[in-house]
Amino acid sequence: MRIAGVGNGKILVNFDELGRIVDLYYPYVGMENQSSGNPVRIAIWDGKSLSLDENWKAEVHYEEESNLVEIKWNVESLGLEITSYNFVDIDEPVLTSIIKVLSKNGVDDKLKLFFIHDFNIYSNPFGDTAFFDPKTWSLIHYKSKRYLGIKLMSTELNNMEFSATKDDPLEDVKDGSLNGSPIAHGNVRSAVGIELNLRAKNFVKAYYTIALARSLEELWKTMEVMSPAKIESNFVSVFQFWKSWLSKGNWSSDHENRLYNVSLITIKNHMDINGSIIASSDFSFVNIYGDSYQYFWPRDGAIAAHALDIAGYGELAMRHFNFVKEIANPEGFLYHKYNPNRTLASSWHPWIFNSKRILPIQEDETALEVWAIGDHFRRYKDLDELTDIYRKFVKPAMQFMMRFTEDGLPKPSFDLWEERYGVHIYTVSTVYAGLLKGALLARGMGDQSLSEDALDVAKTMKEQALSRMVYNGRFLRRLDENYQPDRTVDASMYAPYFFGMVEPNDPIMISTMEAVENKLMINGGVARYENDMYQKRGSKPNPWIITTLWLAQYFIDTSKMNKAKELINWVMSKAAPSGFLPEQVNPDTFESTSVMPLVWSHAELIITLNKYHGKY
Repeated sequence: MRIAGVGNGKILVNFDELGRIVDLYYPYVGMENQSSGNPVRIAIWDGKSLSLDENWKAEVHYEEESNLVEIKWNVESLGLEITSYNFVDIDEPVLTSIIKVLSKNGVDDKLKLFFIHDFNIYSNPFGDTAFFDPKTWSLIHYKSKRYLGIKLMSTELNNMEFSATKDDPLEDVKDGSLNGSPIAHGNVRSAVGIELNLRAKNFVKAYYTIALARSLEELWKTMEVMSPAKIESNFVSVFQFWKSWLSKGNWSSDHENRLYNVSLITIKNHMDINGSIIASSDFSFVNIYGDSYQYFWPRDGAIAAHALDIAGYGELAMRHFNFVKEIANPEGFLYHKYNPNRTLASSWHPWIFNSKRILPIQEDETALEVWAIGDHFRRYKDLDELTDIYRKFVKPAMQFMMRFTEDGLPKPSFDLWEERYGVHIYTVSTVYAGLLKGALLARGMGDQSLSEDALDVAKTMKEQALSRMVYNGRFLRRLDENYQPDRTVDASMYAPYFFGMVEPNDPIMISTMEAVENKLMINGGVARYENDMYQKRGSKPNPWIITTLWLAQYFIDTSKMNKAKELINWVMSKAAPSGFLPEQVNPDTFESTSVMPLVWSHAELIITLNKYHGKY
């Protein structure tokens, strides 16, 4: 389980529930996990025996809700309390831990602190090299254009011990020392250690650094200047930076403040310096399914960018929109998902369906990015900065959405849940909103003809949806590939209201959301749809964070504030102690059944809290 993370757009580091470094993404956020999910193990030798991290009690949380992770370990067997402050440099791909070891036994003593690594450069274990570098007194792992340097220091200037090996370093540290093996290649591992002198009821400090670079010379520059004094100075600078960065929000309770800030940090940490926003950095699913969530989905990215916009971080949303403008298909649409380096990612959408060629897309993803960009323009009016984005993406995407219609509705594509093909009410609503918000930007750009055409298409689309996608007084989830009605109640049927196709108090919308509330509420949360089997753990479908917040948003916009608050509180109670929100939870135990964190969950919380407090 991933419980917290730190990053700066060039590097993203995750910690597990035991407080160990478990994911190390570089040079793209979400691509090339240099640890492959193998935790950096921590061990302590007290002169008699070895104590391992898996036996320690750990607490992991964000330091004053800034982008610094504080980890507290209680090592009962040795009478030690260890506190680790973990942060990433504001600009450089450098992770640092300041470690305070406190003896609670009231005696002076010596101990050794060890870190054991099993890195896989380029996310695979073949052809790595690890060597001790006397120039910087650090341990370096490398392969091709990826270099990773490790340094362990203390204020007492004791020399770092080291070992580079193909064997298990845990066997090497069992006697309290490392063998000093200076180099190994292949599927290599390594360990570093340092002796610490404990004083009765006082603490001693150690400093642990992992730096990454694309060349040995670049890495040397970083490692040569690394010292306890520099790390302490960086800690103060990073802490002050993030406290200032998070100063834009102020909510009615400390709990709301904390989760709101963690949500902002989570989105920021999952955004690459180039503007890509991955869905989740939780690598744990890779070993189960052979794939995971560390990709850019345009849907998730658009909603995250929208959340940043309404929270006052328009410059980050613009960075994202500039990323999007470079990846669109020349016809104007966006594919299923992308790698953070702008290449096409893995997909399960076919290019042929019922013996006919189709586009392997979810059209709502294209529409949502246009909607988010148009809404950004409405809020910020930064026309000059949007000119290139409009020319390269928004205009072609609008033209595509206007072409990709049949009898007034969008042509069939895959749904937002990536499971079904057809004409979905969520897709219709997002295309409608995309055309409306796109028309606003087109008019600002002087493209009056396109603006008027988009409004005409949107108007017809709304008319057709109200005529053909309503059953028994409520919206249908979809028309299937044969244009037959699918009457399954689905939480995504909230979309006509949220994206402005109908008013929240429209009788059809009221009936729709009553069906969602009556059919999908499970132990306080909201499931995706009736009989949802994905990651199902019991007799009932799993409640999701985003769907629960959708219903909360509807309650807010229909002035049912008490019901909205109940759902918001339910969501906040499902956060990890650090503030991370999962995708979905077991309906009985409320444990996460999928990735954590999910950026989309955090984005919807930001949107919901802004709505609830009248700041949307």
